[in-house]
Amino acid sequence: MSIGVAVTEETLRQLIDGGESATVEFKIKAPRPAELAERICGMANTRIGGVIIFGVEDATRALVGLPEPSDTIDITLRAARMLKPPLPITDSTLRHWTLDERKLVTLHIPANLGTLYQYDGAFLVRRGTHTVALALDEINAYLNAYGTSRWEVAAAPRATLDDIDAAAVDRHLSFRAERSRECQRYVAPADLLLSLEAATHDLQSGALRPTNAGLLMFGYDPQLQLPQSEVVCIKYADSLGVRSYVDRRNLRGTLPELIIQAGHFLKQFIRVGATIRGFFREDEPEYPYEALREAVVNAIVHRDYSRIGETVRVFIYDDRVEVRSPGGLLPGISLDELVAMRVRSVPRNPVLAGYLRDIPGYMERIGSGIRFMVSEMRRMELPDPEFTDHQDVVVTFRNGARIEEQPGLTERQRIGLRIVREQGSISTPEYCAATGAPERTGLRDLQSLVAKGLLVVRGKKRGQRFYLP
Repeated sequence: MSIGVAVTEETLRQLIDGGESATVEFKIKAPRPAELAERICGMANTRIGGVIIFGVEDATRALVGLPEPSDTIDITLRAARMLKPPLPITDSTLRHWTLDERKLVTLHIPANLGTLYQYDGAFLVRRGTHTVALALDEINAYLNAYGTSRWEVAAAPRATLDDIDAAAVDRHLSFRAERSRECQRYVAPADLLLSLEAATHDLQSGALRPTNAGLLMFGYDPQLQLPQSEVVCIKYADSLGVRSYVDRRNLRGTLPELIIQAGHFLKQFIRVGATIRGFFREDEPEYPYEALREAVVNAIVHRDYSRIGETVRVFIYDDRVEVRSPGGLLPGISLDELVAMRVRSVPRNPVLAGYLRDIPGYMERIGSGIRFMVSEMRRMELPDPEFTDHQDVVVTFRNGARIEEQPGLTERQRIGLRIVREQGSISTPEYCAATGAPERTGLRDLQSLVAKGLLVVRGKKRGQRFYLP
């Protein structure tokens, strides 16, 4: 289960029942401060944080209890101060409990908001149930993922100013206000690229070189230097993506060209019906095209470009369209708050966003793109788009076809799929209660749906829940 802002007695019992995981660790008692500092550092450097529970035996999950909880609290405070920077500890994050007449202590480590913690000269992170040191390339990726390192204004590897298309720069400037164009008319080309943050001085040689952002926006062939900037579009032959695809394209070009090409791909495969109203025919597309295009623009502009080998992907299935953008949201921003418009959208790549903002029709819905996508789907009486944020941000548009209407399913499975579609997820006990199936049969039914690609499973053992893919 995910770790919320605070641990309650109910969630504490659920965490113990679920066993150790990437976010939960059990200790019979507090170890030496140095060992505990490693564990704390590893969890503190993860996006979701975690909980260390003292007084629980790992293998059996038995409540052993602590003879002196105050000793454990003192050791934990010492360990937290050994990190660089020290991890802040409050009364709400380090707590003493009495559970089934056993004394426990919990340390709740909150989700990381961008601080990279270090212990004993190493940057540590929790992977599964182990704590490991980050390699140099992983540290750079971490800083980019959390927005503390500006990849877009770094010098593009192996690129020179010959890779910049001067005509593309001129076309971009033509979209700017007349006064801005007049000011830039007499600026030297090198100074102009510097002012646009499309070029920078190499830290080692001092030579002027294109930035990653400048290459993506104005390069002759951006993907030659930055292959991860491709956009992969696939039209699958079914709703599972297990049969051969109808069409696949690896799109190349500058950011505006990628957006245009992705739009053409979507238009090619979105089915269009028609209704006769009076003497006129009105086309009715399967999805609102502008909402799909908004998702593509957001994916291309806000993705984490430092993740080498990963691309923006646009998948078209029989019953849905998925737009996948590498890299989660920046720390401190949750999808729920973003969808509800309770927080301001912060661009990971402000220079790229600024480039497209200058061009009419590309970034006109700054801060309101999600609300626009939702309203467009509702206007066509389609389900709200679904937003997920794990290692990628995924936007899913469904065309209204009910997943439970697919052939080859039992009546129990149809009931379960309907519950997932309506409520977002289902557990094995909930499935058994709704269908009357025994526990073993219910689990087998759900695992079959996972094997068919109709559901995905998250969590371990008793904490497992099943979701739409």
